[in-house]
Amino acid sequence: MSVTTFTNPGLIARNLLIFLVYLLLLSGCGEPSSGSSDSVLVNAPLSPTVTVSANSTNVVINGSTTLSWSSTSATSCTASGDWAGSKTTSGSETINALTADSSFSLTCSGSGGSANDTISVTVAGPIAPTVSLSASPSNLPYNGSTTLSWTSSNTSSCTASGDWAGSKATSGSETISALTADSSFSLTCSGSNGSANDTISVTVAAPFPTLSFSASPNSVAQNGSTILNWNTTNATSCTASGDWAGSKATSGSETISSLVINSQFTLICVGPGGSVNNTVNVTVVLNQTGTALLSWTPPTLNTDDSPLTDLAGYRIHYGTSSGNYSDTISLNDPGLTSYLVENLASSTWYFAMSAFNSSGIDSSNSVEVSKTIN
Repeated sequence: MSVTTFTNPGLIARNLLIFLVYLLLLSGCGEPSSGSSDSVLVNAPLSPTVTVSANSTNVVINGSTTLSWSSTSATSCTASGDWAGSKTTSGSETINALTADSSFSLTCSGSGGSANDTISVTVAGPIAPTVSLSASPSNLPYNGSTTLSWTSSNTSSCTASGDWAGSKATSGSETISALTADSSFSLTCSGSNGSANDTISVTVAAPFPTLSFSASPNSVAQNGSTILNWNTTNATSCTASGDWAGSKATSGSETISSLVINSQFTLICVGPGGSVNNTVNVTVVLNQTGTALLSWTPPTLNTDDSPLTDLAGYRIHYGTSSGNYSDTISLNDPGLTSYLVENLASSTWYFAMSAFNSSGIDSSNSVEVSKTIN
């Protein structure tokens, strides 16, 4: 074995320094690959990242949301799903008029590969229109008034029907006057998502009856006559009382004869809205000279004590001799209870009465009475 002898120490020191530097370089770059004593390792490219967000992930129909995104280690981005096209590697974009649930994806690429992120947005269903209608008051007197008030939402127009009509504002109020019958008011309001309707009913009281009642004339001589006249509105029946009686038509006239004393006539008329009554007075002007006022109680039994059911009237028999009657007055009104005999000359007059039935058969005479005319 031969030994080489170095005769230049400076050269040896320089070569040793170079070797040390080489070792330092190797320790900083990692182990050299096998079979290559002088190669250096290089770091691999970073993988991209991407994040997508929405300022609102729950919106109403036709609403909007703003998408925002950012990425790292990317050189380009592409949208997919419910948006599309190339996008910058970071930014924001407003999506309008959303009508259905949507999904927005973004894929960003670089030298280290690609990354993807997705955001979902929920869209609420269509908001249907609403309408509310009210009446104040809802119970009215006849010929009364009410105020209709209404509001609506998600509408653009309203139309009235029923007992009112025409186009109406989407909210407001309106006074309905002079109502004479139960009424129903409807309002239909429409918008882009359909229509809505509301109806209100108003109850109107029946009209109060009225009565016009008079006597012509209202002052008569003894045994005179007057004509009663009457007329009603909103009445269905009338009943007489006082010095006349019975059911009466809702309008008409009636002659009252043989009035011998002051008389009072009352009429009561009834309708769906209530009742009304009126009274008229008729004055009888008495002439005491040459007259005799007879009063009696109507009979109720026949001579055999059976009930008298067909009384037809009375006869007044009178004269200036007791029991000898020269004059007779027939009264064809079984309801009479008095009568004034007129034009009697100065003398003592004797009076008796009889009653007769529907067959014209007279009863016996009553007890005789008398009066002296001076």
